[in-house]
Amino acid sequence: MKPIKRYLEEGNITYFNSNEEVLINEYQEKDVELRGVWFSTVGNIDLPIMEDVESYKKYLKGVIQKVKEYNFNTVIFQVRPTNDALYESNLAPWSRFITGVEGKDPGFDVFGYFVEEAKKENIKVHAWLNPYRVSNLKYSELNMTKDEFLNSLSEKNFAKKHPELVIETVLDKLILDPAAVKVQDYVADVAYELASKYDIKAIHIDDYFYPYEAIRDPKEEEKFQKSGFSKLSDYRRHNVNLLIEKIHKKLQTLDRKVEFGISPFGIYRTNIKHFPQDKITEAAWEKGSDNHYTCFSCYSGLYADVYYWMVKGWIDYVVPQNYFEMDYWKVATDGTKYEVVKYADLAKWWANICKETNTKLYMGQGLYRYANEGNFSNSEEIINQLKYNQNYDNILGVVFFTYRDLVKEEPKSLIEAREKLKKLWTKQPLDI
Repeated sequence: MKPIKRYLEEGNITYFNSNEEVLINEYQEKDVELRGVWFSTVGNIDLPIMEDVESYKKYLKGVIQKVKEYNFNTVIFQVRPTNDALYESNLAPWSRFITGVEGKDPGFDVFGYFVEEAKKENIKVHAWLNPYRVSNLKYSELNMTKDEFLNSLSEKNFAKKHPELVIETVLDKLILDPAAVKVQDYVADVAYELASKYDIKAIHIDDYFYPYEAIRDPKEEEKFQKSGFSKLSDYRRHNVNLLIEKIHKKLQTLDRKVEFGISPFGIYRTNIKHFPQDKITEAAWEKGSDNHYTCFSCYSGLYADVYYWMVKGWIDYVVPQNYFEMDYWKVATDGTKYEVVKYADLAKWWANICKETNTKLYMGQGLYRYANEGNFSNSEEIINQLKYNQNYDNILGVVFFTYRDLVKEEPKSLIEAREKLKKLWTKQPLDI
């Protein structure tokens, strides 16, 4: 075992607020592990607008070949970015991110084609859903009101059929109301439709539950008062819990195993010992992770109680979005430096909590973070993270965000990191 030298400062990398050095070994390639990449379709991040069927199929096959070139064995394909579908669905319209027009038939089943082509190359596919999001753009920036935007959607869109179940965020974006039973049932039905129709390994949901920004729901206070909960935050978490449980139960009725996985924000809750007594919030927990008390958490920020889902056995795997540096610090207003959150601390925390709950663990890696400055200008950053993961037997693989970072031609650090990755991953392993 050897320490890791800090990239921007003198000395070696240590754990959060500690003198204990973070140690790694040389990388040992495994014969069995999950190596995944997210394929993001919202905003056409990884998928272009279609010009014609043949060129589109060629692009999708090219994606599979690029994934295979790097010896990945899994693609997490975003099939429901904004209450729509990149597959032939009875429950949602064709996505605007295929043709540019919501509801327009592209001429073939995009996701179905991808699944079959991936299978030929021994690549497993997980269907990635966003449960609530209706719009990824501000309706005000489209020179529309909320009602005008909803009216512009396909007649098949659940949000257009049920405008009373759509709420706004302070950024003028729209989501389905997480508190509505009809919404919970609908999203569970969407998950079941996908799992029953396609030969997929899993249904996958990322970090977007209640949104990162505040919501505007004029009826929420009334619904909350009738709920029996004393805290609004508990009420919101309960609403999300109901959705996760319903999806779990739906998937259990299938005649074959389709896993259910969650990719939460990297920090669940922060250890209470890091909070000043006058600043303790509900994000504080005696079993929480080691990071600065001001850090955002999925428990209190997105109302996603992923640990509870793990304890209940509702999910099969978790992919925490551990997109942080090995050595992350900030400068306070008085000029002093303080540590914020570090990759190793979170990886260690998730490994321990997944062992406790017997949940499969794959680490989410921020390939997109590579840049021309800072710690991610070091091409060794994620390479060191992969080496660190091997300190824990129950980190069973990794998922990289996002596909386009396998093909981008800048920054230099990203290109160098990809070349180093190829030297680490010389063969395609069997999937877990």
